[in-house]
Amino acid sequence: MLRGFVEIAKLRNGSQFGPWITRIAKNHCINVVRRKQRFDKTVAEKATEPDTRSRQHDGLQTAIEKLPLEIRLPLVMYYLDGQNVKTVAKRLKVSTSGVYLKLRTAVKELQRLLAEQGDTNV
Repeated sequence: MLRGFVEIAKLRNGSQFGPWITRIAKNHCINVVRRKQRFDKTVAEKATEPDTRSRQHDGLQTAIEKLPLEIRLPLVMYYLDGQNVKTVAKRLKVSTSGVYLKLRTAVKELQRLLAEQGDTNV
C-alpha cells in the first residue's frame, strides 16, 4: 500500500485504482519470493562449502598442542584466557619480562609450526 501511495501521481485514471494497486502488491510479492529463493540458494551453496575457519582453528589448536608446556602455558593464559602479563607472571612465578620472552618465543614457534602444516594465513 505504501508503494501505491508513493506512486499515486503516476495513476492516470482514478477509476483504475483497484487493479493498479493490486498489480503493485502482486509485483511486490513476486519480488519478495524471488529474493527469498536467491537467499535460500546462497545459503545452500555456503553450507556445502568446506568451512575454512574450522580447519584453520583445528590447525591452530594442533600447533598449540605441539608447543612445549613452558611456552604453551603463558601463551594460552595470555591470548586465550585474556589474563594480563602481571597475572601470568605471578601465577607462573616468573618476571613480566620472562613472560614477554616466553610469549614471543611461543608466537615464533607457532608461526613455524603453522608454516609446516601449510597454513598460508600465517
